[in-house]
Amino acid sequence: MDIEKIERSFENILEALGEDREREGLKETPKRVAQSYGELFSGLLQDPKDVLQRTFTVDRNDLIVEKNIDFHSMCEHHFLPFYGQIDVAYIPNGKIVGFGDIIKAIDILAKRPQIQERLCAQLADAIYETLDCQGVFIMAKAKHMCMTMRGEKRQNSEIITTAARGVFETDSSKKLEVLSLIK
Repeated sequence: MDIEKIERSFENILEALGEDREREGLKETPKRVAQSYGELFSGLLQDPKDVLQRTFTVDRNDLIVEKNIDFHSMCEHHFLPFYGQIDVAYIPNGKIVGFGDIIKAIDILAKRPQIQERLCAQLADAIYETLDCQGVFIMAKAKHMCMTMRGEKRQNSEIITTAARGVFETDSSKKLEVLSLIK
């Protein structure tokens, strides 16, 4: 990631807006924006499957649900934030992963220019493929600043997206079980 180029580009944005780049409050803004972009988009440099490699063997393949995981990301269409919570459910196939590692995978995927639908799909794929589990179900609920600050300006709108893999695609009773647990 080229932080210096981001800084120069933001200087150009300020200039294009008609702002005085030398104004006291704006002098360091391009540098701060570039540094924050380095953090906000750090997921571009990582693979979520890498943090899901450390697994633990289990004797039973009971359903596992981790819910209400906070996340924030940047909409790739408007470069404005969206944020909310993600629920993750999976049925293992002899091995599980730590709860913290699921959170790390979410952070990696969220720290990219992103859309909510793809975030769900990429997380489901990463867990399903890395753990070789029986099934994964992901639900994300988020508020999008591109909908509340601009455009339609609907303050209370919430977007819900899901992704299902394995048994959650084919067994409606499994999907209903997960939905009842995450509600």
